[in-house]
Amino acid sequence: MSTQKNVFYNILFAVSQVLLPLITFPYLARTLGPSYLGSLNFAESLARYFVLLAAVGIPVYGVRMIAKNNKDKNKLSKTFWEIFFINLISSIVLSLFFLIAIFYVEKLASDKILFGWSLLFFFCQLFLFEWLFAGMNQFKFIAIRYFFIRLLFIVGVFLIIKTNTDYQKYMALQVGASILVSLLNINYLRKYISFEKYIFKQLNLKQHIKPLLILFLTLFSISIYLSLDTVLLGFLADNESVGYYSTVLKLNKIIIAILAAISAAMFPKITSLYQSGEIEKFTEMIHKGFYFIISIGIPTMIVVFCCAPQIVSIVLGEGFERSVLPLQITAPLILIVSLSSIFGFQILNALSKDKEILISAMIGMILSIILTFILVHKFKEIGEAITILLTELVVCGSFIYFSKRYYDFKQFLPLIMEQILGGVPYILIIICVKLLILNSYLQLGVISLLSFGWFILFHFNFLKNSLIKEQILLFLKKTAKQTHT
Repeated sequence: MSTQKNVFYNILFAVSQVLLPLITFPYLARTLGPSYLGSLNFAESLARYFVLLAAVGIPVYGVRMIAKNNKDKNKLSKTFWEIFFINLISSIVLSLFFLIAIFYVEKLASDKILFGWSLLFFFCQLFLFEWLFAGMNQFKFIAIRYFFIRLLFIVGVFLIIKTNTDYQKYMALQVGASILVSLLNINYLRKYISFEKYIFKQLNLKQHIKPLLILFLTLFSISIYLSLDTVLLGFLADNESVGYYSTVLKLNKIIIAILAAISAAMFPKITSLYQSGEIEKFTEMIHKGFYFIISIGIPTMIVVFCCAPQIVSIVLGEGFERSVLPLQITAPLILIVSLSSIFGFQILNALSKDKEILISAMIGMILSIILTFILVHKFKEIGEAITILLTELVVCGSFIYFSKRYYDFKQFLPLIMEQILGGVPYILIIICVKLLILNSYLQLGVISLLSFGWFILFHFNFLKNSLIKEQILLFLKKTAKQTHT
């Protein structure tokens, strides 16, 4: 499958994974309220943090190893089973810790049913196998599978969640959706992975321990500021603060996930090009990835920052006014995290520079812990928003510092300047619309339409060599050919 199609299907996956739940987001916010929504987000964040720990670096390492061995079924099967069994062992061990915590940690023991479902949700993630399918470039299967199951999940939310006392049922629905995904995965797995006994006799788990350990330390460090922020806020502040903070962070993560989908879809190809010595093509793909990220990231960041009051009012409704400032503070993450995916998880990861990634992540972890304990107790959700912004900025700077040894960034400077200049009209559009229109829905609708219009005009008429224009025209050309045939 071509890289363009991988990008398309990976974006579809990001939409189904993050944007489709946004359909239920306003409903849940209004039905559950900040406190119960905060409890739910706390339980889900805790489960996902355990998922990250149990994965021991597999989401990154697995893709890399599967991409290297996907042309030989025996090697592919052997690699898969070795990595899977490591994941299985770590998941069982952490499940025991999770279970003990449910009974003996007061914060969890006060709502055993919710965290019991959270534990089941954690264990089900073992069978998602995203790292396998991504390494094999099976982005179409990933996207379509998740898209339809997410639609079923959304229907379930509207049918089952009726009052704030139904918040526990939401985690039960998450478990049900995960089981459906797992069953589909296991069935699809048989097409590519051998279940023959001789494969299991050849397994060598030890060879993966050292590289996984380095990646685990890296991802663990990253998780302290990227995944543990909501959990720490829940312990250091209260569930209501979690509700205000986690909701706006999810809004930003929707856009981040879509931009990250571009990087994730390109990663197997980038790794393959570097491994085969095609440095020129490797450099070209890095340039394209950076172009798309910065072209989309800058205007989106501007719109989210300037329209934060309207977004919170429309999406979350009354009672979430405290979410406006955290949304504005975290809006730059749209660009910062996306750039980190280019410098850290494309360039450094493709070059297997795990040590440099680890150092950057540890810097972020230490800074995050210090800032969390200084700011969260006094400023709650605002303090956590400041913490995540400063941490991600420092980590991105560290990735850039290490990446410049292997990649010349001077060619990016003209692109950055033209995109910054191209961002000024978005600000003018927003100011004018807000002065002329008072209704929040109309404001956001008109701003979105005019901003999209300027985006197209800027890339089609003002820029000489726009990759956005090139890709859109290429897509339209291919679509026209397919309709004629």
